[in-house]
Amino acid sequence: MSRAAAAALLAVIAAGCAQVREITGGAKDEQGPLLISGSPPPGSVRFTGDRFVMRFNERVQVKRPAAGLLVSPPIDPPPVIKLAGPREVEVRWTAPLKPGATYSFAVGEAVQDLTEGNPALGLDYAFSTGDALDSLIIGGSVVDAFTQAPQEGVRVLAYPPGATASFMQGRPLFATRTDKHGRFVLRHLPAQPLILRALKDLNGNYLFDLPAEEIAFLSGAANPGVEGDSLNRPIALRLFQEAGSEQRILSASITDDRAWRVVLAQPAERIAIRDLAREGGKLEWNAEWNAGRDSILLWPSDTTALGEGRYEVSTESGAIDTLRYRAIRPMPFRLAVRALDPGPSASAIRLLASRPLAAFDERLMKLRSEEIDLRFSIERDSTDRRALMITADGALPPKATLLLLPAALRDIYGGTNDTLRIAVGVASASSFGILRITVESETSWNGDGLLELLDARGLVVRRREGVRAGDRVDWEMIGPGNHSLRLIIDTDGNGRWSPGVMQSLQEPERVLLNSDPLQVRAGWDTGITWRIPAE
Repeated sequence: MSRAAAAALLAVIAAGCAQVREITGGAKDEQGPLLISGSPPPGSVRFTGDRFVMRFNERVQVKRPAAGLLVSPPIDPPPVIKLAGPREVEVRWTAPLKPGATYSFAVGEAVQDLTEGNPALGLDYAFSTGDALDSLIIGGSVVDAFTQAPQEGVRVLAYPPGATASFMQGRPLFATRTDKHGRFVLRHLPAQPLILRALKDLNGNYLFDLPAEEIAFLSGAANPGVEGDSLNRPIALRLFQEAGSEQRILSASITDDRAWRVVLAQPAERIAIRDLAREGGKLEWNAEWNAGRDSILLWPSDTTALGEGRYEVSTESGAIDTLRYRAIRPMPFRLAVRALDPGPSASAIRLLASRPLAAFDERLMKLRSEEIDLRFSIERDSTDRRALMITADGALPPKATLLLLPAALRDIYGGTNDTLRIAVGVASASSFGILRITVESETSWNGDGLLELLDARGLVVRRREGVRAGDRVDWEMIGPGNHSLRLIIDTDGNGRWSPGVMQSLQEPERVLLNSDPLQVRAGWDTGITWRIPAE
């Protein structure tokens, strides 16, 4: 080795010895164990044994075998699943198998990797005691019946025709779980109709036996088909929680502005939130109800460490649920503000902020008309902490502008407004938009339609009842910005969305969302046609 090469090598060694670094484990492992072989191999026919062994690509463990292993068709007594080696799992049974039958063992929930506990989701081990393996499938998706959001981790269960009580008393013939997109596939099915149910299984026993469990069902039977066949259409299951006679929470979500939006099964007079992890403190919740008092925005006085606790929600009927506060996206710091038009010859302006207000500075607010400052007064709206009333001395001129300088308004979380110029007064219609919506449908629907216009935060800003296919709805004075449409088919005529009823197989009321972007522009008259396809 030359002197130059030796010197370079010593420099590299010295540099490596001089740097002390923390050893990192890299990205977190979120992949479940993968099956690499089996004895006998998966898909075997003319099977006569009493066990099979699976070999995985990493060290594994068996968790909750009784609840995690599902055999289709059932074997009684149930098989035993246990470790047979660091990377091997054995499934053994004592009962005789049926001749000419395909057996499918859903083992994905019972087998996990040893390091992170990731389950082998979707793993089915199948064999046949006959000459052929059943290969038909049923696929589809599970969505929330009201929000239409995909539902992950929901069990989809299949029963033979006539087994209507099995959902609450027995075990399914076949089962799987939805993925993060809400999709599911039931595999290795015979050529026979099946009854489908979906279950958000809170206690892991494959039974609909808790009132808070969410369910979905088809009113008729589903026929398995060949994978890839265009005639084998995906099945849509709409998940809901039965209303019943007791008060309960139908849905709960956190808005970008940090309000807790809670939808109740029944109207309520009051609501209370209690932190189960901490006592005392100064955390308060400001309630903002809808007109029917079955939906509410709950504004916490402080968002610090809210995600660390569990919160008991109560109404006048008592405690109804325990929830966690989980915000998804960062809260926008700048406070959004809009003015509601006062109408002709009015003198008061209702100013509405995106979050509850803590303070305002009148010195940073000006009401002007043609460069002339107008006298006005400000007071809080006693019914809404997000609102202020701006009252001019006399009727507002045709062209008036409300100027809000930076930090004129401050919300309860410390956010402030940027410079805003808001057109107000009789002529302020130019700062709003007009929407003309024609609803067309390939089929008529049973019941009146409740058409709702939602703003970018998902709040209902306009509502029209009694809408039918072919109707046109005109809405004026709509604030600029992104909006969306929602149509509720109100079959029971109670003026709001109703969930389904399992006993009578009454499905939840249909909710339709318009996926096309809908932007309202100031001074624009926009007409759209919403074409609703057949269900």
